[in-house]
Amino acid sequence: MTQLINYKFYFYLTFLLYCIALTFATSLVYSEDSGETLLKADKIEVSNDGNKIKAESNVKIKNSDLTLVSDKIEYDKEKLEFVASGNIKLLDKFNNNYYFNKLLTGDKFNNAIGSNVKIRLKDGARIVGSSFNRTESNVNKIDNATYTPCLKENYVIENCPGWKLDAKRVYHDSNNKNVYYENATLSILNIPVLYVPYFSHPDPSVKKRSGILMPSVADDNTLGTSISVPFFYNISSNKDLTITPYIFSKADNYYNLNYRYLSKNHLVSIDTSITDNESGQGTRSHTNINGDVSNPYGVFNYKIETTNNNTYLRKYYINDLTVLTNSLNFTKETDHSYLSFNSSAYEHLNNSNEKKWEYIYPNVKYNINATDPILKRNWTVESNFLNYKDINKKTKQQISTEIQSIKKHTSYETGLVFENYLNSRLVYIDQKSNNYSQLRVFPQIGSKISYPLSRVTTASVQTLEPIIMPVIAPYNNYTGSVDINNGNIFSLNRATGYSQWEGGPRVNYGVNWLISKDTYIINTLMGQSIKLNKNKTDTGDEISHFFIGNSLNISTIGYITTDLMIDKDDFYIKDNNINSSIELGKIKFAFDYDYEAANKIKTSEQISFGAKIRILKDTHLITSIRKDLISDKSIGNSVGLYFENDCLAINFDHYRDFTSISDIKNSRGYSFTITLKPFGTSKQAGKVRNFGPEL
Repeated sequence: MTQLINYKFYFYLTFLLYCIALTFATSLVYSEDSGETLLKADKIEVSNDGNKIKAESNVKIKNSDLTLVSDKIEYDKEKLEFVASGNIKLLDKFNNNYYFNKLLTGDKFNNAIGSNVKIRLKDGARIVGSSFNRTESNVNKIDNATYTPCLKENYVIENCPGWKLDAKRVYHDSNNKNVYYENATLSILNIPVLYVPYFSHPDPSVKKRSGILMPSVADDNTLGTSISVPFFYNISSNKDLTITPYIFSKADNYYNLNYRYLSKNHLVSIDTSITDNESGQGTRSHTNINGDVSNPYGVFNYKIETTNNNTYLRKYYINDLTVLTNSLNFTKETDHSYLSFNSSAYEHLNNSNEKKWEYIYPNVKYNINATDPILKRNWTVESNFLNYKDINKKTKQQISTEIQSIKKHTSYETGLVFENYLNSRLVYIDQKSNNYSQLRVFPQIGSKISYPLSRVTTASVQTLEPIIMPVIAPYNNYTGSVDINNGNIFSLNRATGYSQWEGGPRVNYGVNWLISKDTYIINTLMGQSIKLNKNKTDTGDEISHFFIGNSLNISTIGYITTDLMIDKDDFYIKDNNINSSIELGKIKFAFDYDYEAANKIKTSEQISFGAKIRILKDTHLITSIRKDLISDKSIGNSVGLYFENDCLAINFDHYRDFTSISDIKNSRGYSFTITLKPFGTSKQAGKVRNFGPEL
């Protein structure tokens, strides 16, 4: 009897181990077509023949084509087919997520049928529908579907995407990355605006695809109502073309073409346009070409800007250029040398035909940096050749060579810091139109001596730095008075151009005061320049005006800078420039003020202001204005309402431009642009005008 009990014990133990082994074995299911498929669950049942498997609770299936989780699943090994139900989530090989109530699919996610589908594409776009069908060619068919690229967390209004497409049927081709619609209705902020029986677009994962871009509408009193509809043609991955017709009710229509090409060593952009001359007043056109070519020998840049009408670019709001540049430029830079070659032609659109062109052909620069083995000083040799023809058709050739050495030394006994300069420039000028040649020599020695005084605490660093800069140089008759400013107050040579040099022994002096804390930085710079034993032939001032520059940078809100020039004799303000950009909560504003005076009489005074106010999420009111305070007349003003989030941009702008040049008259108008993103961008769309500082 005892032996019989032992046999039964061993029989049950063997059967239990067999079940455990069988259960473990069914967690790995092999498919000859798709390779290994892994099945895991809290409960797994296997049929006697091992071809059918049932799994429940925390079910997970994974292979090279999909990852699927659900509450319950049945797998047919012979048919290589899954039937899933309850909280189904599937991730395909394209990283798109699918959610179903029920799903029947092959183990490659082929020939799939599902109900109550929700699809989130890998870029965040979503498609929802009542039923789902997937073919062998990775084409999804969704019935009674809605598509939107808008992220739910960025909705301005609850349950209201920026835009969506409702359709009787949607096809999503994962291989070709296209989305097709039957009987589609476009809704913006849940308001139906357009019905089309058939529509298609690339899915948002596509970076470039041919098609129509978003149109824009505008109106003003000179051009009339206008509409533009761009067409984008994707020639290849590195070439594309955009053709945009602009149709006007009161002016000639024009057609714009933009071509872009990019390769490993070459980047070129061509922008051109032409009018249709319906008015019979002559065809207007323009062409802008910009290119960069890189190779082991250096970088080659070229630019072409041309138009057959002086006011065409500004009248049609193509750009605000008044000087067109046509140039060829080559640069080569190494650790110890720099070479550049430039030839340019400048066309002044506001000038008469007799004084329209100036030329540089060519301008060659070659610089060398080296350290001599004897004095151990760093030396820079800058050579320049210039052939120039100005707007008065006067020709000048100029050859110059400048040698400069800078050596910095700190005296730890006195605390003084010395920056010692040694300069010499040799210039040969041949002014053929005036029949004279001249050789000019500009030697100079200078030293910038500073005495930085610092106070450091746990909360701030404060530095007061008196600076004196004696400069020894002979007088010359080639350079007039040059005002000091924030950029040249401690400069060896304030004159611009190679043929000029600030002459005469002089002393630049001033003080720099800096306070730095975690949240703000205050900097004040004051200075003046005095010439010694001024030569009567020197037209420069013996004592310069006072310069005071102030800046306040607050990390949390913005900055304010002021540059003041104060007359040395009568102490009136000659120049005053104020620039600021401040952001306080939902409001950001910027302010510019420019003032110039001569002999206490204002010669120029302008003020400009801009503000950006966030009135709702992703919605801003932007306004700008510029005014001439001497004439007490407005130069221009604009106001616009801008909405932009991850999927939709709506811009509405109204402006008044009081500029009047030739056939450009005072204008007022508006532009209106709706952009469905990510298939376009609202940047620079429409005729947006800004008369104030950049925001």
